[in-house]
Amino acid sequence: MMLSEHIAREPAHLEIERLTVAYGRRRVLDDISFRVDYGERVVMVGPNGAGKSTLFKALVGLVKPQSGTIRIHGLPPGAHQDCVAYVPQREEVDWRFPVTVTDVVMMGRFGRLGWFRRPTRVDRAAVERGLELMGIAHLARRPIGELSGGQQQRVFLARALAQEPHILLLDEPFTGVDAATQEATLSVLDALRNQKVTIILSTHDLGLAAARFERVLLINRRLIGDGPPAQALRRDLLTEAFGGQVLTLPDGSVLVDQCACN
Repeated sequence: MMLSEHIAREPAHLEIERLTVAYGRRRVLDDISFRVDYGERVVMVGPNGAGKSTLFKALVGLVKPQSGTIRIHGLPPGAHQDCVAYVPQREEVDWRFPVTVTDVVMMGRFGRLGWFRRPTRVDRAAVERGLELMGIAHLARRPIGELSGGQQQRVFLARALAQEPHILLLDEPFTGVDAATQEATLSVLDALRNQKVTIILSTHDLGLAAARFERVLLINRRLIGDGPPAQALRRDLLTEAFGGQVLTLPDGSVLVDQCACN
């Protein structure tokens, strides 16, 4: 089934209502609510430790909420394993695992294929498309551990594309990658918008958030701002989210101390 046909049959949207997640006694997310309609492009911004990664993990069922609900197509996380693709931060991945680039990208098909069935022609074609879109077809047989940081990030994006998702979650995809990988990723995201794929991405880069995304979620354990960049990235809201990391220049413009965020 082609991606566009899958989406036309079952539009994707995500609803979060009063979500609270805690690690022990420490609340990481507190009473967060928002909705993302299918085809939206949303960027999450917040300081280190704000709960952005935890929110992604809750969306794919890797962490259990203390309270609140998450609904994808009206169902809880895990009910649609093949329609949500998650690209974690690079430091969360064991790059020493002895697999090739093709092996990793084929993992994106397991939700449809299952763990014990052999890949079909359709599966192999989806993998090849993902490799081509990310410009890494020439690396198909290389061990994943031998690649640069930017190449590894492209591999995981290719895996997500091979999954043919309705919703794509990207946790800090531009951290530690080269400019070419960042631009290649943004170009792919632009193409996915035409296919009505819902995209939620986290970043510390306020300039990128404002320039390339229509909607910003400003988060620091709770939802502080939600809307177009001019609305969600106001100075008062940034100060509330980032505290002393916000710098006001003499001309009135606002910067966030990126060293303090990373």
